[in-house]
Amino acid sequence: MSDELKKNELTKFDSIIMGIAGTAPAYTISASSATLVATVGIMGPGSILYAAIVMFGIAFAFMYLNRWRSDAGASYAWVGRAIHPALGFMSGWALIVATCLFMVAGSLPVGTATLDLIAPSLSGNVVAVTVAGALWFLSMNILIMIGIQITAKFQKFMTIIEVLILIVIAIGAFAKFGVHPVHPFSWSWFSPGGFNLNMFMSGSLVAIFYYWGWDVTANLTEETKDRNKAPGYGGVFGMIGIFVLFELLQIVFQMGLTSKQIANAGTNLLPAVGNMIFPRPWGNIAILAVMISTVATLETSLLQASRTLFSMGRDNVLGAGFGRLHPRFQTPWLAGMVMGIVSLLLFVVSSFSSGINAIMTDAITAIGLQIAFYYGLTGFACAWYYRHGLTHDFRTFFMRGLWPVCSSLFLWAIAIYDIPQLGWRTDLIGLGTLFIGVIPLVYYRFKLKSLFYLSGREKAADLETAVEAAAPTKF
Repeated sequence: MSDELKKNELTKFDSIIMGIAGTAPAYTISASSATLVATVGIMGPGSILYAAIVMFGIAFAFMYLNRWRSDAGASYAWVGRAIHPALGFMSGWALIVATCLFMVAGSLPVGTATLDLIAPSLSGNVVAVTVAGALWFLSMNILIMIGIQITAKFQKFMTIIEVLILIVIAIGAFAKFGVHPVHPFSWSWFSPGGFNLNMFMSGSLVAIFYYWGWDVTANLTEETKDRNKAPGYGGVFGMIGIFVLFELLQIVFQMGLTSKQIANAGTNLLPAVGNMIFPRPWGNIAILAVMISTVATLETSLLQASRTLFSMGRDNVLGAGFGRLHPRFQTPWLAGMVMGIVSLLLFVVSSFSSGINAIMTDAITAIGLQIAFYYGLTGFACAWYYRHGLTHDFRTFFMRGLWPVCSSLFLWAIAIYDIPQLGWRTDLIGLGTLFIGVIPLVYYRFKLKSLFYLSGREKAADLETAVEAAAPTKF
């Protein structure tokens, strides 16, 4: 079996598309807006803005770290080789367990949307929605195991359609809601003064979930042309695109709907808005957008987790089987199968929940804690790796040091602040699944005696950093 992923399968444009698809704009807006509005009210646009500032700091950290080491494990490899191997393992583990939880949270809206189209009477039935979502999940899992080339083509087609539909909905909503708005547009929606501390911190945790997924570009780096640069640019430009979409749609929601209407819509918010602004059946384009978006993000999330597991298996920090590729498709087939089995077990558990909204709220906030953990570690890793060159000039200091570190501190601060505020069930899901990672960490550390734990930590030399910082094509 080959132990190398297919090279040069993705272009820079493909990388940007993957970055957008990874965050799943339509899915995220439809699934998370009710939770965000319940937390911050009309200050949703402000939460999206401040979370974006933080996320751009992490996106630049990913870009610069990828220039140092192009590795499918991304955060796992960078944190492990720059700071400490155990922290690297836990960073990779955080992404893996977050992905497992997301398979349920991500599949439920597409299950709901599918039933809305073919059997509306079942769209509120937890078991029916779970089964429909699980079928979509299995389809995507099979697709990513077939190969990255067909996956990338599928993603490109789906994401372009999704973005076009969202732009049409945003324009239609501005035209309809702008005439007689429920809440006339106000710049105060972006003002820090509109938040109290608890509202700001809780809203930020939800807003972080909005942006999660753009970093799939780094996990696909070994399969991308110009692998040390293109994935970083893909993540940053993908972030720019989704930020614009998130802000536009969050603003029109505030203009056209009350908080109660948003809450009642739950995970069906975007279809509800589509039916408000377009006559039937044209409002169903919003359902189509959610379905496309959810399917796309299930695919990118599985890509991220499978590539991370592959890198960890290749380094012998997990079972070596994870580091083997399918002889024909050159994909991490065992990683995909394990993710599939674990996720299906979670689907079974979720089918016993009292309601879809309860599952979504618990999952989104739990995932938010795990995202804050591994994104924060990555921001610190960037500053630590480049620490000896940060005094070269202010741009280098700010882009590779100050901004990523401040972003990481903010992410960890909101996670620590919110842990006591969340219910025991959310804390158990978010922190419990994260701390379970200590067991495989210790077990495989002593069983396999991987060189990953024995090699010295790496850092950028002064000259290397100075040369990179002076390059005219860099940020």
